[in-house]
Amino acid sequence: MPARAAEEEGFGLIELLFAMVMLNIGILTLVAAFQTGALALARSSSVSNGSAVADKVMEVYRSLKSCQIYLSAPSGGGADSGTPAVPNGIPNSTSSWYTRYATDTGAYDGTTISMFKYDGTTPLWVTNPAGSGSYSGISAPCAAPTGLPSGSPDPTKAVQYVVGPDGESYPVLTYIVVVQPSGATWTAGYVKQVTVDVYNPRATSRILARETSYFDPNVSG
Repeated sequence: MPARAAEEEGFGLIELLFAMVMLNIGILTLVAAFQTGALALARSSSVSNGSAVADKVMEVYRSLKSCQIYLSAPSGGGADSGTPAVPNGIPNSTSSWYTRYATDTGAYDGTTISMFKYDGTTPLWVTNPAGSGSYSGISAPCAAPTGLPSGSPDPTKAVQYVVGPDGESYPVLTYIVVVQPSGATWTAGYVKQVTVDVYNPRATSRILARETSYFDPNVSG
């Protein structure tokens, strides 16, 4: 018995087993790290592409006259049509985009979007044809812009798909309302607030990028 207790036969197998367990732990840790890194890179890429799309849309507005900055609101419009389905004008209650568009209080103040005019509580939606409300200094809509480069976003569309730098089509929601910025130094009156939201094309409930610009009619023609 003492002689057998001193023998080391089988210890190599036990050491190999422990080594394999430790190696598996290390490999699994590395795989998890790679997966986390890949997900982070994919998300970063999506956000970067979404930001590029938002810039692409906003640059179109920056190239326009103030009177050309408006959303289309055709009579009877707002229902989905085409492929992919988007509303013809600001989405109405029958549109699949209505809830997403109407509840985005980060893009406008959240009041009803069924009224495209100023009534003392709702914002003046800048549309063509124009609503019944008006502000001094805000010009009436003029002819739609022409000569935009092929493939440019349509500045009159409230909802559209815009191709990003990765070739993917991104859902873009645009809001244009009249606001009066606060602040003691602001003396220019009312301006047009344009907000562009870019959504993830694979998860359309998630916003990738949001960009807002103000257009003063006194300096933008």
